[in-house]
Amino acid sequence: MNSIMNDLQYALQRKALVNVYQANQDIVYTGYVDNVDDAGIILTTFDDSGSEDGAVYLTFAVIEFVEFESDDLDNMRYRIENASAEHFFTFGRLTTSFNMDRSLIRQVLESAMVDEATVMVLDTSNTQLQEGEVTRISAHDFDFQVFNKFHLDQHPLLTIDFKDVGLIEFEGKELTLQTAAMGYLQTLTPVKKVSVSSLTNIAAALHEAEKTQQLLSIKPVADEGMFFVGRVNTVNENSAIINLVDMTGQFGGYWLVKLTAIAKVTTQSDYLAVMKTYITLDKTLGVTAQPGINDERLFDGNDDLFQEVLSQATKFQRVIRIQLNDDDNVTGYISKFGGNEIIFHLIEQGTVVDKVGTLIDLSDIDEVAFDYMDAMLTEKQLRNQGEL
Repeated sequence: MNSIMNDLQYALQRKALVNVYQANQDIVYTGYVDNVDDAGIILTTFDDSGSEDGAVYLTFAVIEFVEFESDDLDNMRYRIENASAEHFFTFGRLTTSFNMDRSLIRQVLESAMVDEATVMVLDTSNTQLQEGEVTRISAHDFDFQVFNKFHLDQHPLLTIDFKDVGLIEFEGKELTLQTAAMGYLQTLTPVKKVSVSSLTNIAAALHEAEKTQQLLSIKPVADEGMFFVGRVNTVNENSAIINLVDMTGQFGGYWLVKLTAIAKVTTQSDYLAVMKTYITLDKTLGVTAQPGINDERLFDGNDDLFQEVLSQATKFQRVIRIQLNDDDNVTGYISKFGGNEIIFHLIEQGTVVDKVGTLIDLSDIDEVAFDYMDAMLTEKQLRNQGEL
């Protein structure tokens, strides 16, 4: 514990970019230490694009390790500089000021309550991460009105002890959007979830959504714990291209997928209603896509979509992510495109390139993600380094 406290004090004094790893959570926070007290820290955080993304209060008890030097941090330093140079927009900057006269956790909770701001709290007594609003604060605990975007009918009022708080995320992009939209979101009527899972019904749902531009949630076969949200760009008899949206409703790139690689398509749910609200708010704010991203590409459903997308990626040496039908998920670029196979160069740790490459049959590829932010930033960095 003393070692971690010393590391965080050092990071504060040196204004060092750090990765903070948690003991029992997979989430790693990247950012700058803003404040430290005897119970925890305030860390201003950045998303994968290098944009500032609010802050998090972390207790020392949940921090396992503080990283000062790594390939990942080198890549993040590049992305933070790039985000500033390219004027990436963000509505997730830290605006609250803190002082050292009072405990940080109280200041975070009081600010959230006064501003009626949405925050995310980790309750270590049950390891639950919950989003919602702080409605009361006492000397030892606080009341928390939960907002569950997946189940709008579930909004319990919890009482949480200060000692059980592991972390509090606040003022990030998604939380700021949720705060702005909360008045409307609270009026939404919960809906029955409607999904289809047979190949025939999935194909029918995608064709209908292409006509109506209905927002969908799609679960892939490769990882049913994951899902994508977006609108159908193009669909044919065996594959589809989806215009994805991220958790803040902004454009998240394109996803090409075989229909047989889709486990489930959801056409109606509470979460989709919330995402539609975020998309509408983004349009009003004029922030539907980051600078440099083309969210208006069109494709021809009469073409072989995998041939079309992969041949273009080869021609321009684009960084893409492919999902193979043996469950391998890899990011890299194609150096040679044949009729039925490609030579694929894996990129690991952001900028470490396999120069030899691997031969992959097109028939083994179930999904291709392309023109999304992380791939474009990786590609730009590799070109700057002369690797592409």
